[in-house]
Parts: sequence; structure tokens; C-alpha cells
Amino acid sequence: MDINDIWQEMRDRRSCMLIDRDGPRLRARPMAPVARQEDGAVWFVTDAHAAKDDEIRANPQVCLTFSDPGDHFYLSVSGHAEVIRDAAKLHEIWSPPMEAFFPGGPDDPNAVLLCVRPEQAECWKGEGTLVTGFKIAAAILGERRPQLGETAKVRM
Repeated sequence: MDINDIWQEMRDRRSCMLIDRDGPRLRARPMAPVARQEDGAVWFVTDAHAAKDDEIRANPQVCLTFSDPGDHFYLSVSGHAEVIRDAAKLHEIWSPPMEAFFPGGPDDPNAVLLCVRPEQAECWKGEGTLVTGFKIAAAILGERRPQLGETAKVRM
């Protein structure tokens, strides 16, 4: 798995968890990513009045997690985040489902961009449930650790 595979996986996912710091605590929130390798960024549309904006300004290091347990896929992306007001970029990445949260569309005054610039990614990708179950059973019977798929660390 290489950097292009990581970007493709992020593009294919409709949701992820954004993990940031709320003072000394970690906090995770579900978000809808727009991953654009050409920008070197994962974009989110967020509310200008949400607490996450203040948290990001105070500590811009974040982690994004993508997963599909049914597909045995897990991806962790660490990076630097910032809140951006950029009307042109907002129009560029806008999609109709975003209007559920921002009825004014991309011109809604509460809609701002959260930009995450990935620095490192770690991915685990396995095989289907049946194959994984068989490998675990074989490992238990054979008293050895199962090989359940590939793992990769990638500098972004």
C-alpha cells in the first residue's frame, strides 16, 4: 500500500472520526470527509460556532480514523488542522447532502472549512470475515499467530 492507495481509500469513504483535543482530553466526532490529493488535504464543512473550531485553534494536531469492520479495513491519519474561510473552496467541494446541516448552501454564513493536512497514515487491510475466521481457527489449532492481512505506515 502506498500514498496513492491511502488517498484513494480516503476518497472512497463517506465518514470518518475526527479526533482532537478538548483541553487535556481527547474527543472524537463523526465527520464527512472530502479527501483531495491534489490539495494535499482532507476537507470538512463545519459550523463556524462549533466548539471543535476553538479546540483546533488551541491544538491543531488531529487524527482521522476510517474503518469498515465488515471489510476488515482500518485507517488512521495524523495531521495538522486549521479552520479556513474560503468561499471558492467551499463552493468547489460542496455536495447536496451538506445542505442538511447548512440550509443556506455553500453561502450559509455558518459554514466554514476545516482543512486537515495529513502527515502520516497507518492502514490495516484484511480479508473477508469467513477467511479471517478460518485463519484464526487454524492459528489457534496450530498455536501460531495468524496473518490477517497487510499493514502499512506511510509518510504523507
